[in-house]
Amino acid sequence: MSTASCSRPVGPGLPHQAILLMAALMALPALADQTDPGLAGTWRITHALPAPWGAALPGSSDLAGQTLRVSRQAMAGPGPLACAAPKLEPTRYPAQGLFQGNLAAPAEQQARQLGLGQFPVSGIRATCAKGIFEFHRADPDTLLLGLDNRVWILSRAPGTQVRANSPAGRVESLLERHFGGDMGFGPATAPAKAPFQSKRLNQMVADYLARPRTADQVPPINGDPYTASQEYPTRFAVGVASLGKQRARVPVRFADAWGQRMVTYDLVLEDGGWRVDDLDFGHGTRLSALLHE
Repeated sequence: MSTASCSRPVGPGLPHQAILLMAALMALPALADQTDPGLAGTWRITHALPAPWGAALPGSSDLAGQTLRVSRQAMAGPGPLACAAPKLEPTRYPAQGLFQGNLAAPAEQQARQLGLGQFPVSGIRATCAKGIFEFHRADPDTLLLGLDNRVWILSRAPGTQVRANSPAGRVESLLERHFGGDMGFGPATAPAKAPFQSKRLNQMVADYLARPRTADQVPPINGDPYTASQEYPTRFAVGVASLGKQRARVPVRFADAWGQRMVTYDLVLEDGGWRVDDLDFGHGTRLSALLHE
């Protein structure tokens, strides 16, 4: 059985058969019992990272925002991943064996760029009639899947399991749009966030971005406020909301291969829907205060 239908990229200079053989060898020792390896359940495909081994294949499916439901009976989800009676097996790969051996040397460096920092990396292999899908575990709630020269992020964090119009669901939708587009903070990107934010926050952002600054002046917001970072993280996990009468707080964990950080999203009920009104970065620092500087 060929895996070409599921993981199409092939490293330069190597024949397809060599890639498959190398991936199979590096998978050893992979556990092959039939205990539940942790893929069963509902996963949301939140966004994609560029594959280090090549550009996304033309015409490949956009899986962002879609759901994958996995059981012993089937993988139900977008067309490329649909599968009847998958054989699920746990795996454990060194960096060189990840993504069917497509990471260039030093493989550890490229794996870290994708958010994988502990080796070997555990995961799950799903064998289907159409081929083999390999899911690599970044943390207990996050899997990475290489498909058509993209690395898709699958999450089962609480924010992916709730209604879209709930506080956590609104934060999930905002961050999926953020990670799926231009993550810069400026006039060109502000309109994409505006529908998820309160009138007060939108006005503060507009005022901040319109404020004149000299070229040598370091702005109060020097990076991405939505992830509290200058180097963008590779993934996020939206937690369980704390609800008040008209307000809610939603914790979000941002992570990459080097660490993680927490940001709390404060929401307000406005015009019949939940909207982000402020961000709490911890240690007494809030987005609203930075926007007024």
